[in-house]
Amino acid sequence: MRKIELKKTWFAAALLLISGAAVAQVDPARTIAVINGEEIKGAEYYRKMEFLGGVGKRDGDNFYEAPPGFLTLEQLITERLVLQLAKQKGAFPTDIEVAAELKARTEDNPKLLTEWTALGRTAEELNALIRYELAQFKISSFGITVTDQEVEKFYKDNPTMYTVPKQVKLRVIVVEKDADKTAVDTALGAGKPFPDVAKQLSVDISRANGGEYGTVPLAMLSTPARTAVDAVKIGQATSWVSSQTADGGNRFVKFQVLDILPEKKLELDAKLRRGIRRRLMLDRGTVKNDIRKEMNALRAKAKIDIKEPQFAEIYKKFIEQYLKQSG
Repeated sequence: MRKIELKKTWFAAALLLISGAAVAQVDPARTIAVINGEEIKGAEYYRKMEFLGGVGKRDGDNFYEAPPGFLTLEQLITERLVLQLAKQKGAFPTDIEVAAELKARTEDNPKLLTEWTALGRTAEELNALIRYELAQFKISSFGITVTDQEVEKFYKDNPTMYTVPKQVKLRVIVVEKDADKTAVDTALGAGKPFPDVAKQLSVDISRANGGEYGTVPLAMLSTPARTAVDAVKIGQATSWVSSQTADGGNRFVKFQVLDILPEKKLELDAKLRRGIRRRLMLDRGTVKNDIRKEMNALRAKAKIDIKEPQFAEIYKKFIEQYLKQSG
């Protein structure tokens, strides 16, 4: 696929125009940070953030470079257009639908609202985001219905998609010399706990946590490591496995198996049914509904009055180029 990038020249010209634009409406005297006694004030911080160079937005194969302040404005415009298109199609999310979606997401992540508001965002802003995302989904899947029988058939026909592979919970010790292998084996043979030996002799970064490697699918391990792990029981340490480093050197790895989690087929519960139904609706909606075409038509005829002249000029050029490349 070809990668399309907007030329930087018109953005550079536009930035020259906006160099005299007003500072964002924040307290210019606010201290954001202090570096070796030198303060960065709010005015400098928000000004830099608004017009920071080298950033942009990816849309499929296209990448559009523009200042963050403009990208924020463009995103707000896009969100309004999506919601307006949803209203035109009779697909605007109702308050009941938004509440139901929030409930479902909270059941998936009970800390959702706490984590959201911890960053200074409000519950109203979360509801607005959910409404926007629901509008995108309803537009994309407009006119599509998926029955319970179709959900069950997809689940039955795609078993690997809904099967958690066999996993192992491991600790690890990594050494670089034969003498260190001997030292590890001697310590373990004397009954010293694996985590203590890892802290003392391992060269891996995990040594700080007693060699904690985590829980991983068995298939993700190399063939020699998988064979070594399969050969021992829970609580036991494996034989040494040779591993080559990026610079061509050798390291030696020993695992301790803490737990073995067998392959498990996910139950077709309400949550999984919902996920499969949404997947099928989007897959079929992509074929039936040309949302890009509808959005492009809406953008082309939309009456958008940007009060900031500099950003208005950038948006005009942006839309011209976007519609040309999306056509």
